[in-house]
Amino acid sequence: MSTKARNDLFRRFASKEMTKLTLSQYYTAGRHLLKQRNSSDGGFSAFRLTAGFLHRELPVRIGQTVIGLKENPSPYDIRQVPQFKALMDNYTDDLSLLADRTPPPSTPATTEQFVDTLRRLKSRSKANMRLLAQGLRELSWAINSQDARIVPSFLRPNTVRQRAQTCGGLHYYSSTLAYPDLSAPMAYLVPSGKMEMTDPAHWTQGSAQPDGEAKYQSFGAVPSVPQQWAPNKVCSEFCDEASCRNPRLWINDGTQQCAENQTRRFFDWLYSMNLGTQLLIEDHVAILDYGHNLVQIIQPLDIATRAAHDASLICERHYGFPAPVVKIIAPKSGVTTTYVPHHLYSMLFQLVKNALRATVEHHKNQRSAFPVIKLVMSSGDEDVSFKVSDEGGGIPLSQVDAIWSYLETTKGPADASEPLPSTIEKRNALSSITFMQRAIDLPLFGEGDGLPMVRQIARYFGGDLDLVSMEGVGTDAYLHLSRSRNATEPGLNLHTLLESSMPVSEPRPSSASTLA
Repeated sequence: MSTKARNDLFRRFASKEMTKLTLSQYYTAGRHLLKQRNSSDGGFSAFRLTAGFLHRELPVRIGQTVIGLKENPSPYDIRQVPQFKALMDNYTDDLSLLADRTPPPSTPATTEQFVDTLRRLKSRSKANMRLLAQGLRELSWAINSQDARIVPSFLRPNTVRQRAQTCGGLHYYSSTLAYPDLSAPMAYLVPSGKMEMTDPAHWTQGSAQPDGEAKYQSFGAVPSVPQQWAPNKVCSEFCDEASCRNPRLWINDGTQQCAENQTRRFFDWLYSMNLGTQLLIEDHVAILDYGHNLVQIIQPLDIATRAAHDASLICERHYGFPAPVVKIIAPKSGVTTTYVPHHLYSMLFQLVKNALRATVEHHKNQRSAFPVIKLVMSSGDEDVSFKVSDEGGGIPLSQVDAIWSYLETTKGPADASEPLPSTIEKRNALSSITFMQRAIDLPLFGEGDGLPMVRQIARYFGGDLDLVSMEGVGTDAYLHLSRSRNATEPGLNLHTLLESSMPVSEPRPSSASTLA
């Protein structure tokens, strides 16, 4: 496919709005399809409707994902990372397969052809997630090594030190509140990617320096020409983030912290888009090929018990001695809710696995007397909640924010000898349907969803994940699931994501030109 044809394909779908679905819609449609599966026409009438919806919806979601990767709202040039290039190529091929090579499912023959396309997409979806994980590891390594191809100049150590020496710190904040003081001068990024200082009382911008170096505007040098206030260029844009609310948590320089927050926001969006696309595809294939839907009425306690058991097995296998006891407490053991079973399993599995590792590492000299890990489940009118409590030593406040970073990992950069996943690699093993069967084969750390992804899974249908830690004692993880079957998929618009991105040193094409 030529570059022009490919860009036309992107524009064709990325400008459309995705349809946000609820748990109730997934569940109701799935039950209806299962009932019609054994009808006289083999369920063709029912499947044609859902297949027609997927044929229209999936290209929109995949197209937006491709444009997000292409535009790259992160300040780091992820297009220089081989895994992200491969990921974009895969999504481009997926979009071409759906839009140009698969006819609308209007007859039994074309419906079967479309289902075969879904099976191909499903076999590659987990491989794409693996590519994404490998790409994040490579990106983290490139940032730590200050790779000039990927890290813009204003985020490299020399520039950070220069800013600190020039203005003595870019952020100002109230002495009584740990919030940025919006009435004081603050740093923001002009479109060239350079740092400027501005006084919000005047909303003015100094002229750029001819040598391209950053210019810091003082109180006495306020130009008379007013400017339009652009909040997306202010370092305190992400003041809803804990890292920006508390100046103690700023990493060297506010600009670096805002770059991290912008990167986190982009990958939050990217993982959510992947999660929703994968759920749509796998739910349909599961009904056809396995005779069950993915969104079900579940008993959370049963899933929690299995997740804790499997995590303990992995811990024992890794260390070679019995794992700490996981005590499950559930005052209302018979609670049911509508959810995706393997999503809940993977979240609890990751949380318990983290708690086991922290406990063993912190008390490694007391193998016979590990503190008990508590897994508490409670249920109310609105939420089903879990608390995983450990006495694994806790986390210092200055490191809490790094827990949610996609650029922090317990596994090193991708090995050059590690092969990129193929479309036919271990299809059954990569299916989320069999995740609970293969989870006990995972290592204790370095693989799995990771806390940033676990939080995105929780938030996808209205839940959340929070951590409270006390250094020297332990950590409590709170996982909340919404009991409302009307909880919808997240709605961060692609255009909003691109418009709020931090400008970089090299200007990029505007999203308007790409999506026109």
